[in-house]
This record gives sequence, C-alpha cells and structure tokens, in this order.
Amino acid sequence: MSACLLRIEDWEQVAREAGFQPARMAALCRISLRQLERDFEKQFRKTPTEWVRELRCRLALMLAHQNLMNKAIVVELKFSDASHLCHEFKRVYKESPRKFIRRMVMETNVATRQQFRS
Repeated sequence: MSACLLRIEDWEQVAREAGFQPARMAALCRISLRQLERDFEKQFRKTPTEWVRELRCRLALMLAHQNLMNKAIVVELKFSDASHLCHEFKRVYKESPRKFIRRMVMETNVATRQQFRS
C-alpha cells in the first residue's frame, strides 16, 4: 500500500473533500486512480466506487432518519438529483430511502412491543 494512504485515518473526510469522486480522492492522495483502486482492493476488498457508493448511502440513511428531505440529502452528499440518490440507495439497500426507514421503524416498534409483552 502507498505510504501516503497508510497515513490516512479518515477516508470519509477524504471522500467528502473530493466530492465523493474516486478520481479526485486519488488526486488528493497524490496517486493515480489505478493505484487507489489497487490499495482499496487490499484494504477494503472493494473498488473506490463501491466504497463511496456505500458511504454515501449510509450517510443518506442517517440524514433521512433525521427527517431531512431527499432534496437536502442530494445537495449535502453531492448526488446529481433525487433519482440518482434513490437509484444508488436501491443498489445498496434494495429499496428507496423512505421505504427502508419506514420498514426499520416498523420492525423496531414490533420488537419493542414484543419486549414489553415478555
């Protein structure tokens, strides 16, 4: 792994500074995109694009859970538009952000009710 990459502790911050674009992440690290891909494969067992997609969707989920509208999430996480957000989210979580959150809330409520009945 590149010596520069070994010093990076907060990849999320690098991704944010690069606007969630792997090529710009590589430029910030002063390495080629191909070297970043090799290093990501070793460290995370996925491509930088896959890693960034999962990061953005995880952050989108947190923001949606705080009741932010899709439009605000799009701006915050640099998606091109709301349909891009939903498309990427579905690739990771297999359903839209709102549907995913509703299901999680319902599952939590059911588990809580069952806990009180026990």
